[in-house]
Amino acid sequence: MTRFLSIIIPAYNEEARLPPVLTHYATHFSRALGDRFELLVVVNGSTDRTAAVAREIAGDFPQIRVIEEAGRIGKGGAIILGAKAASGEWVGFVDADGATAPEEFERLYRVAASSDGVVASRWKRGAQVSVQQKGLRLLSSRLFNLLIRVVLGLRYVDTQCGAKIFRADAWKAILPRIGITRFAFDVDLLYQLKRHGYRIQEEPTVWNDVAGSKVRIMNTSFEMFCAVVRMRLLYSPLSFVVGWYDRFLAKPVEFLLRDQLFRHAALLFSASIITSFANIGYQMVVGRSLPGAEYALLATFLALFAIVARPLGTLSTALNHYVALLVQEGRLGVVGRLLLKWLLITGGVSFVSAAACALLARPIAAFFHLERIAPVVVSAAALPAIFVAPVVGGVLLGLQRFDWTSIASIGNSVSRVALGALLVAVMVPACGWALLGHVGGLYLALLVGLIPLRSMLRNKDAGQGSVPSLRLYLAQCFLIQVSAAILMTGDVVLVKHYLPENTDFAYAATLGRMVAFMAASVAMAMFPKVSSAQSFTAEHRRIYLRSQLYTAGLVGASLFLCILVPGPMLHILFPKAGTGPEILSWTRWMAVAMAAATLLNINVFLLLAQRCFKQLAVVVACGLAYLAGVHWFHASVYHVIGFSLATNVAALLATTAVIVAGVRRHPWGNGHSPPRKHW
Repeated sequence: MTRFLSIIIPAYNEEARLPPVLTHYATHFSRALGDRFELLVVVNGSTDRTAAVAREIAGDFPQIRVIEEAGRIGKGGAIILGAKAASGEWVGFVDADGATAPEEFERLYRVAASSDGVVASRWKRGAQVSVQQKGLRLLSSRLFNLLIRVVLGLRYVDTQCGAKIFRADAWKAILPRIGITRFAFDVDLLYQLKRHGYRIQEEPTVWNDVAGSKVRIMNTSFEMFCAVVRMRLLYSPLSFVVGWYDRFLAKPVEFLLRDQLFRHAALLFSASIITSFANIGYQMVVGRSLPGAEYALLATFLALFAIVARPLGTLSTALNHYVALLVQEGRLGVVGRLLLKWLLITGGVSFVSAAACALLARPIAAFFHLERIAPVVVSAAALPAIFVAPVVGGVLLGLQRFDWTSIASIGNSVSRVALGALLVAVMVPACGWALLGHVGGLYLALLVGLIPLRSMLRNKDAGQGSVPSLRLYLAQCFLIQVSAAILMTGDVVLVKHYLPENTDFAYAATLGRMVAFMAASVAMAMFPKVSSAQSFTAEHRRIYLRSQLYTAGLVGASLFLCILVPGPMLHILFPKAGTGPEILSWTRWMAVAMAAATLLNINVFLLLAQRCFKQLAVVVACGLAYLAGVHWFHASVYHVIGFSLATNVAALLATTAVIVAGVRRHPWGNGHSPPRKHW
């Protein structure tokens, strides 16, 4: 007997949520349709008792069928499996969380009768949603909807709501063409229905938010974006690209995406690409607009910001480390109190520092041979954001909220290029206005970073223990981070001080430092994963080795460009700089020095995460050697570059030797911590 309506419920590890939902649906439709319906529960890859509880309920309702698939085939795969087994003239599906009540699903079913199908919509006028989406989920939802409208031409305002019903003949026509079984399955489904000419309604729905979603925005956004692009390419003259990808790249990419470090680093790297292009845009705008002397001054103040921020990065590193440990211990309430404490401390210190900088503006200006104090005053205004940002950033990284970290970074870079361009174009082409655009970006990023932390500031559980003291960690870490900052960014400041006539060096240093921009994401993603108070495990070792491998790949690609084609890159970014042999040589050597500094950064982050401070004394020594060498020998820019390269390579080799020695004495496969005296 052909059943009139088939309802598919995909279920993955739904032992807790499924029973009341399934019972409610079976009871309601038994009254509404009698035996003219069936419920198909498709259990896929579950490791709990989802299938068992579904069968128990099926014993009371003959309309329930349980289909079990041992493998993880995703929500889309489960729905496809259910659609192939369905016997109804209408086939729909609904999520197992009960967000769509059976009474509402029945209403949608009756609405569908006037067309080829219906999709429930939480965004169409008239929808009733119990809890509105907030924050990142809301932003990503609307951006994804814009993407599918532009790329695929789908005019639905909500493609992702989990309640949909279509005619059985429509299912039969499109099932062979559906190729996506994960989070973009709904888009693929609707796109195939559109291509086959079916008329599908979008109906506002009643939707109740239910806790326990298994979808993580950070992990799925990139996959959904790629799936949409793939769909568009597949039905375009460029369909051969999809074939090449499936043949040569699909398996390696799938392997890498299973690596959490790679996924997180890829997210941060994607953000860093956008950030880097925006930073390049900022440098291009101000570099083209400002006179050479003004641009050299701007580069000097930006380098000073970096030098100030890097020691403050000590606080970010410490918070990152301790928050990661608190999360491992399940003490999230303490994280909120720790965050509030350091917001108050850094906020107070920053305002005092800003006031002191403003009062001492003239002596500071004289040190840099300036006749005006405006750039110094603007720099003073930046200090509160520079001081507080490491607190927010450190907590986000410790929580592994790389999504919000990425959004804040992108907001900073995009807004500063927009503000910098506007101010330099509208006001005066001077360093102070370009700096003001940069400062505006800093404050926007700070506000964005605070958004996901608001709940922690409101919910500070006093019953989860005391707030850990960071004083010892900060004290031990401070000199290391200062020295690392000098090794990474001290060159521009030293050249400005000792060789102020070499204004073109700022262009070469900025381009050469592109090597470091690209790989910073790997160290950020690695740190909370290798943080430990007690042990250095085999997993920590694997994460470190993969981090160095990914960093080497990114550094190699960037270094290749800087060495092979520095002239065209300088011409594109900084037309005023020229492409003489001297500046090209500076760029190449700076890129080599920054390659060593970037690889060193991974070692420094690893040893900081493991609290191996004594072994990092070599970084302090190399930083001091760099300053001393340039102080005594600064006849030319090559002396500064040479000392930068030599000290970065020395620090890299020394820290690598420390790590290797630790491995040999205490093999990293046993999961135990090497005694600190050996490290």
